[in-house]
Amino acid sequence: MARSILSYTPVQMALGALMGGYMALVQHTTRWEVRRADAMRAIAAEGKGAIGAFWHGRLLMSIALWPKRTQQTAILVSRSVDGDIIARAAAHHKVLGIRGSTRKRRRDGSLDDKGAMSAYRAMVRHLEEDGVMAITPDGPKGPRMRVTPGAIRLAEATGVPILAVTWSIRARKVFNSWDRFVLPFPFSRGVIIWSEPYFLPEKASAQDREAARLWLEETLITLTREADLACGVEPVEPAPPAGARSA
Repeated sequence: MARSILSYTPVQMALGALMGGYMALVQHTTRWEVRRADAMRAIAAEGKGAIGAFWHGRLLMSIALWPKRTQQTAILVSRSVDGDIIARAAAHHKVLGIRGSTRKRRRDGSLDDKGAMSAYRAMVRHLEEDGVMAITPDGPKGPRMRVTPGAIRLAEATGVPILAVTWSIRARKVFNSWDRFVLPFPFSRGVIIWSEPYFLPEKASAQDREAARLWLEETLITLTREADLACGVEPVEPAPPAGARSA
């Protein structure tokens, strides 16, 4: 029943506006401390393309972090009801929604890559036109805080740098979802932390790609822990690495 109601465009518009407005309320009523943002500001000032990577659980405020009135920012959102609402919320912050999906298995057992490939081409085009692409490298379904290769392939194809970014806030609710989604509350104190840019070498090898993937994963884990501790809240821990066995 809930999914049926959410499929109506007026409902999606209302929820998207509510979410976008709530993000603005949190953004403007929080005392933010921004750390190590010089490299990001330099890229923004140059008007060049970049990939901003953040964990899926920090999606809500990360949409609005890139400086306004610089490059056009876009975010990859799924072709789903939830994606419809997120895209509308992002639009309230002048962020484009590039619609895509992970691979789906057809009834005959084959894989349908159409949505994913269409989204990938749109992201490449956006970056080549000096846009900024916001990506959750552990999305859309995890495992939590573990980087999949999508952002790395995109950086290799376009030559743009990857910037890791995260945030935390003192007043919040952490949901018991796979990504430990963080809902920030307004009128609080928060921290935003940026990394230095990471450039893949030209003609990157498999080892180069894996080094980039590990850099992004380890950097985002470290920065997110730093942000949580700076706000005096319990750090959200990543899921066990792929292939890890429980004791």
